[in-house]
Amino acid sequence: MNLVRNMKKKPSSNLDILNDSYEGMCYKKALEFLHNKRSDEEYINIHNDSGKRNTLAWPELIKLREDMDLYRKYLLKFSLLKRRLVLMNEEIIGFSQQALYEKYGISFNPIARFIGKKRSGPRAKAKPKIRNIETNVDFNKEFIAFIALLSRVPIDWLEEEIPSEKWCENYFRYLPGSRMKENEFLEILASCSSQKSHDVRGIILETEDSEDIFIRLESMNGGFIIELFNKDSPYKDILYLLDLVKEFDIKTGSMQTVIPTQVNFTIISQNSPLKIINPPEFCLLQL
Repeated sequence: MNLVRNMKKKPSSNLDILNDSYEGMCYKKALEFLHNKRSDEEYINIHNDSGKRNTLAWPELIKLREDMDLYRKYLLKFSLLKRRLVLMNEEIIGFSQQALYEKYGISFNPIARFIGKKRSGPRAKAKPKIRNIETNVDFNKEFIAFIALLSRVPIDWLEEEIPSEKWCENYFRYLPGSRMKENEFLEILASCSSQKSHDVRGIILETEDSEDIFIRLESMNGGFIIELFNKDSPYKDILYLLDLVKEFDIKTGSMQTVIPTQVNFTIISQNSPLKIINPPEFCLLQL
């Protein structure tokens, strides 16, 4: 299946952003930065509060994610530390810093070091509500791999000043509890309908008749998103997943990535029509 040809989402028009809105202003400044009309510092600082802390929302990131070609160029224009800062925003990873602390035990200090900011005073380690993600001064692979998973970028986009433009999923092996059998995976999917907590996990699904299948599983609002991370979304893996989730009410489609040749086959199950799950990158496909 040629996912790039058949499933790539067309970027929406920019005209639907109101020029006098905060979102519109931020989007306009992002384009100015992208076209060398504004420095990275000037652009980043528009998100500072009155205390010059970078605490304001980055709503333009949602709009940029709708056009992955533009989004890729935007990210690559930043230095490594500033790219990390952008990718750590809630509009990208789906979690606030407070939520990262409460759910996964990731405190502000390792995040501050990761984006090149000053640390605050020591904070007691939280007992994570979901699972613990290890962090340390040297940024172990578990922490970086988790951020790569949340932000949907290859891990070297968080490690290299000039990252390669090649897709990879091998960092899943650094994620805690990632390897599992089919029955365990199905149990997790079944539990999503009763679990209202937002969670993202990387899964290496072991199968009898196929090589490992790499899955980004995001659960929210009683539903889930299964995103196939294997390079080129092999057709046999797509068929395997569709058969696996045949008992669920699903819609299928694709999600473009920052790598032009990599479009990820995606399955969405929505538990309630009032709680729509529709990521900016998602493009519906009728099978």
